[in-house]
Amino acid sequence: MAHLPPDDSPTPDGTLTGTQLELMEAVWAAGAAGITVADLWQALSTRRPVARTTVLTTVQRLEKRGWLRRSGIGRTAQYLATLDRSAAAGRLAAGFVDEFFAGSATDLVSSLLGSRRLRKSELARLRKLLDEEEPTPPRTRRKEQG
Repeated sequence: MAHLPPDDSPTPDGTLTGTQLELMEAVWAAGAAGITVADLWQALSTRRPVARTTVLTTVQRLEKRGWLRRSGIGRTAQYLATLDRSAAAGRLAAGFVDEFFAGSATDLVSSLLGSRRLRKSELARLRKLLDEEEPTPPRTRRKEQG
């Protein structure tokens, strides 16, 4: 089930740090029920030491930036993703291609192919994806504000 923002929700802003991505993975895994800060802290502390206040601060920042929305109040508040994982991955990947490869997916693929060896199965899957892809008009970059 996709976690889509209500019409008045902000579109998620910016990219995700490693810790933010770890938290988002736990939120996506929780699904439509959402997850509390305490449960997020438990999930992260099984992987590495992390302060509960760090988790709370990170959750608050993700909510402010539009990646999370809160349902309920206080300690029982549940946090839900405003985008499902697939939509978030697409958005982050598109931003990376725009910023690092000047919007060129070809340059991204060339960089990947030049920097690592792909298995035959990976190459076959890439070929299939490319064969099935319909051309889309080029995206325009937003002008920098400031």
